[in-house]
Amino acid sequence: MATANTGEKSRESGFNTPAVVLIALAVLIFAYAFALFMQGGFLKAQEMEKEAKVLNQVDPKVKDALAEQNAILQEGYRWIDQEKGTVGMPIDAAKELLVEQAARKESE
Repeated sequence: MATANTGEKSRESGFNTPAVVLIALAVLIFAYAFALFMQGGFLKAQEMEKEAKVLNQVDPKVKDALAEQNAILQEGYRWIDQEKGTVGMPIDAAKELLVEQAARKESE
């Protein structure tokens, strides 16, 4: 009977193994989900910093060159190569000229 009493005492110790395992499993799942959430936030912040510092950064020299090119394109007719007969013109004028040429071809 000594063996039976020892077995009964260990069962009455109050240690609930399934409950402890479930709680530990829940804590592990929560910790993993929290880590994924934090990693996602970090990666998003890192991407925003990359866009702000690298992708959207405009060099002043490039900005000035683009402004100069746009001004040249908008100023009007000009010679690109006079020997070859190449003329530069605003895009709107070129579109109108193409429409007129297409209309003349259709009427012929």
